[in-house]
Amino acid sequence: MATTIHDVAREAAVSIATVSRVLAGNYPVAEKTRARVLAAVEALDYAANPNARRLRGADAGPIAVLLGSITGPSFAALAQGVESEARARGRVCLIGATGGDADREIELVELMRRQHASAVIVPGGFWRDDAHHDRIARLAKLLAEDGTPLVLCGNRSLRVNADDAIAIRYENERGAARIAGRVAAAGHRRVLLLPGDTRGSTAEERLRGFAEAFAGVDGAELIVRETSFDREPARDMLHAVLDELSQGGRPPFSAVLSGTDQMASGVLAALRERGLACPADVSVTGYDDVPAARDLNPALTTVRVPYEEMGALAVQQALDGAPSAPTVLPVEVVERESVGAASR
Repeated sequence: MATTIHDVAREAAVSIATVSRVLAGNYPVAEKTRARVLAAVEALDYAANPNARRLRGADAGPIAVLLGSITGPSFAALAQGVESEARARGRVCLIGATGGDADREIELVELMRRQHASAVIVPGGFWRDDAHHDRIARLAKLLAEDGTPLVLCGNRSLRVNADDAIAIRYENERGAARIAGRVAAAGHRRVLLLPGDTRGSTAEERLRGFAEAFAGVDGAELIVRETSFDREPARDMLHAVLDELSQGGRPPFSAVLSGTDQMASGVLAALRERGLACPADVSVTGYDDVPAARDLNPALTTVRVPYEEMGALAVQQALDGAPSAPTVLPVEVVERESVGAASR
């Protein structure tokens, strides 16, 4: 059987990621470690392996990015970053869409492995599904043995085989806590939280950040409802909450914290349909800072996530080598016009 990168890693007593960095030759590795890896490569005749040649760039396969949705603005921004960086490096970018289906994600990762992609980039959060996680971890190991980095963009991490994937994250929970803190500082105490579907890690972390900001606030009353990250489900949910909890025509909350800007767009639409004004009657926030956020009426206060930069960085780290620890990108609260002082 042909020698694999796993064999080299075992022989040198290092991780597969370290072998990849040494063979790529463009990321700093301790000299003693580098010498040990090269000795293992020579002893096992790994230089003759086609996977090693691909690691050195002789076989420039496509860069694959697997999106939850092609039309989702945050996914589109990340894909733009991937495509721009791939183009600058003379690589073809392949885009696939999972449609939010965990099984489809596995199918696409396996397909990209068969297509000999140079890198497979998977953005978004994890499903709360141990079996799915284990399947992704196994694929990360197989891809690493082939010399193909798996790059997890967003709030994902592997419990096992963690060294076989590159992780690029952003301050998801912190961003949620910061924007919720701004709402609390404006005097809002009865707040509707629409974090998304917390079966996924992204929404679960945003809910945790929202709740954290109000944990020590006297008189805080939080209403939590879950739905998808999309506009229409959020619009429908807002109507349902108003129908269920409104008293005397007054909304049962003075602010809504939305898990995405798309959800906030649906919330604003529902408020208008109920004759309520933002922010005079109800303040609204989003998350992501997609281009349309500034054009909503009113312009949306939200959290800016550097999705395009994340996509470009995913390509850079896949092709040039990645640090041993996950990269964590900062987020920023963008204050516009959709949050006002709570009415007394």
